[in-house]
Amino acid sequence: MGPVRPLLPRILAAVEVARLPIAFGVVANVWLMVLLARVEAGAATDFSEVAGSARLIAALPLWLALGASMAFAVGFMAFGAALNDALDAKRDRAFAPERPIPSGSIAARRAFHIAFAALVVGVLGALPFGTAALAGALVLAAIVLGYDAFAKHIPAFGIVLAGIATAVSMLALAPDSPSLIPVWLAMSQTMGVGALAYLLGEKRPKLSRRAVVLGAAGWLFWSAVLFALALERNGGLDGGTLLPAFFERRLLVLPVLAVVVCALFGLWKLRGVRGPRAAEKLLRYGSLWKAIVAAGWLAAAGLTTEAASIAGVAIAITALLLIARELAPQASAPASWRS
Repeated sequence: MGPVRPLLPRILAAVEVARLPIAFGVVANVWLMVLLARVEAGAATDFSEVAGSARLIAALPLWLALGASMAFAVGFMAFGAALNDALDAKRDRAFAPERPIPSGSIAARRAFHIAFAALVVGVLGALPFGTAALAGALVLAAIVLGYDAFAKHIPAFGIVLAGIATAVSMLALAPDSPSLIPVWLAMSQTMGVGALAYLLGEKRPKLSRRAVVLGAAGWLFWSAVLFALALERNGGLDGGTLLPAFFERRLLVLPVLAVVVCALFGLWKLRGVRGPRAAEKLLRYGSLWKAIVAAGWLAAAGLTTEAASIAGVAIAITALLLIARELAPQASAPASWRS
């Protein structure tokens, strides 16, 4: 029997494979939909008119709603990330030998074990939210599997499918939510950041003009679907509004401002950086920006305490990542935060 490797390096490799340091962005998006569902239920004058998922979420204790939804979000993110590394192990040996599997930090079969365990955690996290949420979780699992298995190798298809996965992850626990514009913005951010990271990372095959057109068409199609559903769920296609009435209209500038600030921060962080390192930075910080934008939506819905808490955690995680990079410049490049 070979020597037993130290436990800490194996744990750190598993954390890298599961992308846990940036999971909070995904958690924040799912928490956003759960908290908005509770606001919807609390603001209704006739509880019978509230969406079914909002009634169910409002009936759950807050600790259970947030805890289960966090398990759902982290589970599915870790499932996709670990499965991605396991399936790409052979390719990474040639093109990214510093990654956990090709570097020997963790075995490919262990990554498959992590992916399976994470999938179980994600599905269990959906159970308190009813059968519709369970069906949404299974749809999300199929999308993640399709992305990792083949779609990511077809740029136009993969980038759009990644955006769809973001939208499904936010709607899985509240499929009949009227708050669809936050979902559209998160989907658009995933597609935009993914496309830019693909270009900066100089990935193959290159984004052709045809791929760009197809990707833009996919974004336009799903944007139209979400906008139409938003109108239908907020008063009807004739004369409806895009957002529920509980949003404070004058505060809707906050999520827009968050997008602008995060974009400027990204430009600052990418100054003088090119190639795969730039793509890695963009994906790493882009995941955390989702939490800042989610905080903006929560503030616009009157949940200032929750907004401040989520923004504070996201800023703290970003600061820790920056400090870690400054304090350990001699360290080898971190795992690539691939979408």
